[in-house]
Amino acid sequence: MLLFTVLTEETAHIFLKDLFETCGEDPQREGLIKTPHRFYKAFFELTQGYQQNLEEIVNGALFESPNSDPICIHNIPFFSLCEHHMLPFFGHCNITYIPNKKVIGLSKVYRIVDMFAKRLQLQERLTQQIGKALYEVTQAKGVLVEMQGQHLCVAMRGVQKTQSEMHTIFHCGTMEVPKFMETKAPKLTLKLVSLEIPLKIGCYEEEKSKTTPVQVTIEVKLENCLACRTDRLQDTICYDQLIQLLNQQCFQKTYQLIEFACNDIFQTTQHFLEEKHVLSKLRVHLVKKLQHALLRDSECILSDF
Repeated sequence: MLLFTVLTEETAHIFLKDLFETCGEDPQREGLIKTPHRFYKAFFELTQGYQQNLEEIVNGALFESPNSDPICIHNIPFFSLCEHHMLPFFGHCNITYIPNKKVIGLSKVYRIVDMFAKRLQLQERLTQQIGKALYEVTQAKGVLVEMQGQHLCVAMRGVQKTQSEMHTIFHCGTMEVPKFMETKAPKLTLKLVSLEIPLKIGCYEEEKSKTTPVQVTIEVKLENCLACRTDRLQDTICYDQLIQLLNQQCFQKTYQLIEFACNDIFQTTQHFLEEKHVLSKLRVHLVKKLQHALLRDSECILSDF
């Protein structure tokens, strides 16, 4: 016989009271007295997607249409909780689909995004769930979903890289999908962008004695994203682990040439992916910010795609 413990407002109050005391807070302080009640309500509001299903969301809002041109819906905001630390990640979603005699009500697209986002998520899986749901409901010829998100589990804790963003892409459909959709998106693309690292890099004496801001972009094209199907951490890339590894092995070093620094980061990331048995292609882009009136920023790109 299985016993299930259901979180009640009373148990939430006990848990948070202990948590406040553990970190040195006074749970009887005026600002915290009603926090367990507010937390209880907010948590179930932020995870209400588990109580919704696709059929109820769509509610028959499919309409006959002779249109066969791509329909694009851009800048759909989303907010979700990462399942690893239960910290928020948020951003925008772009959706393109090619109708097959039917179109879906516009508001339903927003509701589908919201339903899957209001669960404990991986951005990789969230992107695929939205795409598959739209493909299933509309029977479209092709569906493309792009999501760009900022993850507070990276910005607030660990490596604390506040300018990092993640870009994921999913598409499905037949060969009738236009070429721009076929070539624009692989099965899944993961991207860390605008990661600004203070590196010791340069061949001049004044450069060796101080750090220089360097923009690091790491882009990974996955050949087969198992995380979209298995829900196991070992089947995707843990960015926290990757950035910590780079911080230990690359970001603390002193380099004379941006080419060598780029290659070091590329090789370290590639080795990390190989150890995780991730089938992928890699692109590393470095931009060295030069504080010189006559010189522009220097760049280096290493890529195997």
